[in-house]
Amino acid sequence: MNKLFSRWLPCATLAAWSAILLHFYFSGRVTAFLIPTFRPYVLSAGCVLAAMALIFLLFPADANCCSTAECGHGLSRLTLGKILTFLVLLLPVTAAAMFSPDSFGKNAILNRGIITDASGLRPPSTNKDTPRTAPDLALPTSDPAAPAPVAATQPPAALQDYLTRTPDGKIVTEVLDLLYAAQDNALRGDFENKAVVLYGQLMPDTANNASGKRFKAVRMFMTCCAADARPVATLVEADTLPKLPEMTWIKVTGIATFPIENGRRISVLKAERVEKTDPPDETMLF
Repeated sequence: MNKLFSRWLPCATLAAWSAILLHFYFSGRVTAFLIPTFRPYVLSAGCVLAAMALIFLLFPADANCCSTAECGHGLSRLTLGKILTFLVLLLPVTAAAMFSPDSFGKNAILNRGIITDASGLRPPSTNKDTPRTAPDLALPTSDPAAPAPVAATQPPAALQDYLTRTPDGKIVTEVLDLLYAAQDNALRGDFENKAVVLYGQLMPDTANNASGKRFKAVRMFMTCCAADARPVATLVEADTLPKLPEMTWIKVTGIATFPIENGRRISVLKAERVEKTDPPDETMLF
């Protein structure tokens, strides 16, 4: 019996951990828990654990280990102790993998507090998923001796290409874009009074809703992993509030505005159309 446990329990434990990590990676569930930078490490860890399980299978441990009275691991000398050790190593991670949700619920979002002001967030990232502002697209410095160029009536084409647009010309934006635009004059010029399309989850607004026509479009903002995720939202104003359950994924088409209310500039999306939609491929912002 001791030989059986020494050969198979370490192998089974490592193989189970490997299977869970690889399942999270290849099923896409990892996107709800980690930013893209760290996702390859999940694949690497799963492969390393699989290799270690194979090593234990091909080169079993010493069957006499922890079988004598001199061994300091008292629990491991008993068959029941070996089973308990195996379960302690395997059950928690298995249960977490099977029963952990892939998204935040309403209570979790409310408990973390919905952020509608970008002043408490880090500066926008420069990855490909975040639109770059005009200052990021610096043009080559001209020769001081060269004559001054004639003023153009339109900005250079290079300054018009960084925004993603729908086929009919609407700007595809994110909640973070609008929150940062409320704090940055240059970025605000790219969105203010422009037609935009935004995806988020429907939540009621109770703090800035004197007219009763506002609600929040919420997304989760993740710096590293799901543990540090925070809900961020932009206000949406519509003639008629959507008759949809809270936390429903919605697509909002409307005009981006940035009024000053209560002494600070905020983001308010004037909705022309609000419709239910499927979640985006990346439910988290980062």
